[in-house]
Amino acid sequence: MSSLTSENAEAKVGVFWDVEECPVPDGMEPSLVCENIKLALEKKGYRPCNVSIRVYGEKTNKFKDDFLLADIMFLPAGDARARYMRMGDDFFCWGFDNRKSTLMVMSRDSTEFASSLTMYKNLNFNILVAQPENAHKRCPDCRRPLEMIITDEWIWESLSAGGDPITKTQEPDLSNSCH
Repeated sequence: MSSLTSENAEAKVGVFWDVEECPVPDGMEPSLVCENIKLALEKKGYRPCNVSIRVYGEKTNKFKDDFLLADIMFLPAGDARARYMRMGDDFFCWGFDNRKSTLMVMSRDSTEFASSLTMYKNLNFNILVAQPENAHKRCPDCRRPLEMIITDEWIWESLSAGGDPITKTQEPDLSNSCH
């Protein structure tokens, strides 16, 4: 995974967060989690003022109003499939409007977005992903396409606290099972 250069400091960062699959950690408020995401990105050379966060969740999400009160875009998108479709459509439109930028996808299964993310990587976007520590395990062959395009990857629980991306030595063992 490559590190960022100073030219990326001016890049816009679109964060697409599935809050049902990467929930607000216990004891934290949505506004603090968003500040921590920006802090983690700032450590990688991005400017917090260039980060926009879109949160996708069910209409009944208990934090919906907290996101809105903190000026964070909350998009009620329904069940897992509906959220996947809405996020994919939104980052397609966002990427079209924001060339030479960075996409960050936070979801339990980022492999679902592999073909779209590959397209953006080919357009020189940085690709950042975050998944919860308990994400479904995938076989190495299923995950390989993502490893080729990801600039940085976080465990959700670390990112939500402002932590650093994982390194090759920290990556979870994905050899247990194939789905």
